[in-house]
Amino acid sequence: MNEVALWELINESRYRMSLAQRRLWDLIRIDPEQWIHRSPTGNVSIWVVALIGRGVISYNDAENGFDRSSFVQYGEIVELGWGQDELEGAVQHVLNELELGYRTAPGISRPQPGEFPDGKR
Repeated sequence: MNEVALWELINESRYRMSLAQRRLWDLIRIDPEQWIHRSPTGNVSIWVVALIGRGVISYNDAENGFDRSSFVQYGEIVELGWGQDELEGAVQHVLNELELGYRTAPGISRPQPGEFPDGKR
């Protein structure tokens, strides 16, 4: 996704946000920046749109959505989230985390060895 299309997505999402979501978004948002995620298959460029402590809200092109990801070094995402939320959903997860004291956003799971179940018995 290019930056212009990302800004359009961000602006549309901000319009749909509740007042609480919009207030938080306005505090944590940054202008979109391209960060790196190092994976076993190679480096992936990810758009980061907000900073929260050692976490970010990022846009994942492969999943066509926003997620909560973590970082240790500025500019490099350590672990990607699941990447399938609208921006207002990702912001809501941050609000939930502030209120409840623990992460509510889904994470991605590690690959599991073995055969993939086909749903048949």
